Amino acid sequence: MKIVQSTWVRYHHIDLARELHEMGHLERIFTSLPWWKADKESREQHVPRGLITCNFLMEGVRRMGGKLPFYSKGTDAKLAVIHTKNYSKWIARNLPDCDAYIGISGSGLHAGKVAKSRGAGYIMDRGSSQIRHADRILREEHLKWNLPWNPVHPWLIENEEAEANEASLITVPSHFVKQTFIHQGTAPEKIRVVPYGVSLQEFHPVQTPPDNCFRLVFVGQFSLRKGVPYLLEAFKAFNHPNKELVVVGNVSDEIRPLINSIGTEHVKFVGIVPRAEVKRYLSTAHALVLPSIEEGLALVQAQAMACGCPVIATPNTGSETLFSNEKEGLIVEARNPKALAAAFTRIADDLDLRNEMSMACLERVKMLGGWRRYAEGMVAVAREAKALVLSTQ
Repeated sequence: MKIVQSTWVRYHHIDLARELHEMGHLERIFTSLPWWKADKESREQHVPRGLITCNFLMEGVRRMGGKLPFYSKGTDAKLAVIHTKNYSKWIARNLPDCDAYIGISGSGLHAGKVAKSRGAGYIMDRGSSQIRHADRILREEHLKWNLPWNPVHPWLIENEEAEANEASLITVPSHFVKQTFIHQGTAPEKIRVVPYGVSLQEFHPVQTPPDNCFRLVFVGQFSLRKGVPYLLEAFKAFNHPNKELVVVGNVSDEIRPLINSIGTEHVKFVGIVPRAEVKRYLSTAHALVLPSIEEGLALVQAQAMACGCPVIATPNTGSETLFSNEKEGLIVEARNPKALAAAFTRIADDLDLRNEMSMACLERVKMLGGWRRYAEGMVAVAREAKALVLSTQ
């Protein structure tokens, strides 16, 4: 089966491309990566460079614009529309013959129509909650914390919903995301849940947590979307004589004043680290905490589990698709700092529970099957999508 993909930047699609190539299915992957990053991914993931096609022009314009003092979010939103329109049409013009086309949300409307006209299946792949749902929940969050809100451009919402209507099938990484599509009117039978994988060669225990303190780790962008205010409020209320919260990742500029107002005592910000170093931070933490309010299936959860690190997360991270509450970690209500603080206390005070969860994580992650199982799931959906198209012709 010949499969074509399109993505914006790396996301999970490069991992999928590697597996599809090894399985003999990858025909082409379109990206908005600059050529030098495509070269790097080609070398590291062993995907032939000739199978990676790049269109960095508008992505580059937006990145350069973001460094200028007069560049506003309103301007970026308008450029995002232009970028999306041109990128989708560019993929459609260059789409090779294939059996199925998998387009990450926003990129695939025109190419999807072309693919279906040739008898190929079109799969819309959405990595986070349905776009209208995401826009609403993030708007609510910004209003709650009195922060400026820049809504998703209406055209971008309409475009993704047109993709969902046009697609033969829709793939999402978690049941949380599936429910957001259903709530927005998508037929359940059109949605396939295919959870992401994790590389056990890349992520595994390399050290152990310290005995002289209780350490939590957060990995990702420290932002409103990730539930940061609730995390800081919970950590502040968490009563422990020697606690530590390690933040690995970039801190969003918009929430710096909010972070300072809540307080960052015993919080250590290490910034962005090389991907290869993430496993050290996960291995030396007693638990990963991820209180997101909007997400798809946060990859760092499986990465933490592969390092033997229990997970404290909300259902909005896709956690319920990945692990069981009370077994590999604790799943707590979103936007609930009291529930978070209680989870911190429980894991900190119960060494036996912590050790049991750590062992359960290592066992559970073996069952996930890695990226190959994810790719096999996507190939199965691709076959199904093609059959659906052929049945209507």
